[in-house]
Amino acid sequence: MRKRITILCFVLLFLGCGSRDGTINSFVNLNHALSLTDSLTVNGESLAFIYIYADASSYEPVIAPGEGITCVDDVGRFLEVLETEIVQHNRNNLLPVAAGMTRFLLYMSRDDGLWYNFMNEDGSINTTYQTSTAEFQWWAIRGLRGLTAAYYIFGNKPEFADLIDNVKNRIISMELHLSDALSHYPEKEETPFGMRPLWLVRNAPDMNAELLTVLIRLTETGAFNYRWEIEKIAEGLMHYQYKNPESDLHGMYFCWQSIWHNWGNTQAASLMAAYRLTHKPEYIESVRLWADNFVPFLLSNNFPWEISLLSDSSYSLKSFPQIAYGINSIFQGISALAYETKSKKYQKISDEIYAWFMGRNVSGISMYDPATGRCFDGIDDDGRVNYNSGAESTIECLLAIQKSVSGVRE
Repeated sequence: MRKRITILCFVLLFLGCGSRDGTINSFVNLNHALSLTDSLTVNGESLAFIYIYADASSYEPVIAPGEGITCVDDVGRFLEVLETEIVQHNRNNLLPVAAGMTRFLLYMSRDDGLWYNFMNEDGSINTTYQTSTAEFQWWAIRGLRGLTAAYYIFGNKPEFADLIDNVKNRIISMELHLSDALSHYPEKEETPFGMRPLWLVRNAPDMNAELLTVLIRLTETGAFNYRWEIEKIAEGLMHYQYKNPESDLHGMYFCWQSIWHNWGNTQAASLMAAYRLTHKPEYIESVRLWADNFVPFLLSNNFPWEISLLSDSSYSLKSFPQIAYGINSIFQGISALAYETKSKKYQKISDEIYAWFMGRNVSGISMYDPATGRCFDGIDDDGRVNYNSGAESTIECLLAIQKSVSGVRE
């Protein structure tokens, strides 16, 4: 059933032949990521996926007890990497992997818009693990990120018409859950940190930032129209921005309740995407406030892992770990602001954040190995590098590299 060798041989054989004239202008090395890809035949369909973990020094895939061999979280994001390589760099040899991963996402989702996350080694779905039950939350949104990427990859290819029809239907199935949350607009509640909106999915601004980006990218295709939803979610995210000029945290976007965390803090990036679509000045002004105040605080404190704010405006800070997902989340926002404003100041900050991947971090070690395409799993509490190189770290690093050379996703 396993087809890993077949996929790898096909892809690696043609790594240098992505366009008809044989030229590729990509700046990323996909070798490690592709070495983690595999496939299974389930119900007569070939499903491609990427293993979750790969430990040093062999960097062979490691199975996670209780979870599974792969997850929607990683496959969805890796499809965004593949989208850039296929659409912008003509690496059409990657189309079979992208198609197989699209089928995997369709397999892991349901007609009612709910998603599972982990797949077991035998191809069955893990329906009981706490982050794999059928829900509409993080893994559903990352799955939708992947289906959105699939739409950009296959939407204009007639030979994939049936696949795209299934993708569109699965995307539309999210609308019930989106409507349920937004039906509470414009309700708010009083908190120690001001009025908070009650119309975001699960009242989680970090999660809704990724959902906002999905809705924007879908609307930009011209095949979907989520402009009303985009404006309401963007408004909700701005209500979660901390504004206190006397505080070190002025301009910070809360990720959850009274907490900011490094991973998944993509509110700035999503608001910049909303600005790109709507040109509403309040979006970019919100991001400027973040960039001018909170980002310098993050830099001066070496990218903390988590910040907890108390009602008296004091805060506690947890320094480690540092991971690619966290650094890329910050980088995506500041890079988009630099691109949009053409500001040398923001570009300098963007470059400083991106340099974390290349060794300008507390360990002094490059987190990305261009020779292999590996990105290490992070920097631990003692400042030592975790040399494992799982899917998430690799994918987030590749997304950062792609962003650094393109400025903004086209």
